[in-house]
Amino acid sequence: MTKFLKFKETLTKEVGSDLSEVFTNGLLQKTKGSEKKASEFYYSLGKVWGPLMRNWILWIKEKSRYPNISLILTDAKPLEVLESTKDWKRLYINRQNCGIPDELSGDNTHMHPLLKKYLEQNSCLDGFTFVDSGCYGSIVLELHKIGIYFQPLFFFSKNPSIPGFLNELGVNQTIGTILNDSLECAFPNVINRPEKFTEEHGFIKVDLCHADKLSVMFGKSALAGVKDSDCLNLQQSLSCITDLLEQSQNGSFTGIFSEASPEWSQKVTFLDNWPKELCWK
Repeated sequence: MTKFLKFKETLTKEVGSDLSEVFTNGLLQKTKGSEKKASEFYYSLGKVWGPLMRNWILWIKEKSRYPNISLILTDAKPLEVLESTKDWKRLYINRQNCGIPDELSGDNTHMHPLLKKYLEQNSCLDGFTFVDSGCYGSIVLELHKIGIYFQPLFFFSKNPSIPGFLNELGVNQTIGTILNDSLECAFPNVINRPEKFTEEHGFIKVDLCHADKLSVMFGKSALAGVKDSDCLNLQQSLSCITDLLEQSQNGSFTGIFSEASPEWSQKVTFLDNWPKELCWK
C-alpha cells in the first residue's frame, strides 16, 4: 500500500490532489491492490490509447513545417515507442527547467542556464516542430522570449494560436481537457521531470532520475500496450476513448477521468497577453 501512496504523490504533481486521489482509489479497487493486476490494467489502457497515438503521429507529419520533429518528454512520451517516430528527437524540456511556476506541483524555479545550449546541441534553436501534449503554451512563450523559434503542435490546445490534434477533430474544450489530463494518468512518468543539466567536455547531459517504483512499472506497461496496439481508423480510435470517458462519468473506473483538473488561475491574463506574432494557425 505504501507503494501506491508514493504513486499517488507522483500523480498529484501532474493532475492535482483531488484527481490523483480519485484515480488511485479507483485503481486500488479495480485491482484489489495487486501490482500485477494494476500493471496488466495499464498495458490494456495503453492498447486502447495506442491507435489514437498512431493517428496523432500522422497528423503531426501532415502539419509539420520542418523535417526536424522533436518530442517533448515526458508529455509526448506515448509517441516515443512507435517505430514511425524513431528519427524524431527526444527532448527533456518542462516547466521546471524553463523556470515557469507550476500551480499543481508547487514548483517554482529559474530557467536553467544550460537549457539554450542543450537545445543548440540538439539542433533546436531554429526551424523545428515542437510536439507536446499542450495546453496553453507557457513553455512555447518562454523559449521564444530567449530567441528559440519553432512550430508547436499539441495533442490538445487551449491557446487559439497553437494547433491541437483533438481540436482539429472537433473535440470540445471540456472533453479535450479531460482527455489531455487523462493522458497524464494513462502514461505515468517513468522519469521524473528533470530540473538540471550538466556539462561534461562541452556536451550537455540531462540529469535523469527514475520516478517511484509503481510509476515506472505502470508507465512501461502502458508504453508496451501502445507498441502492441492495433491500427484503427481515426474515428474508431477516438470513439474507444470517448466511450471510456462516458463510462467513467457514469461511475465506472476506466483509467479516464470523469472531470478535468483545476483550471490555471492565470489562464485569462496569459492568453490576453499572448503575442500576436506567435500564431501557427
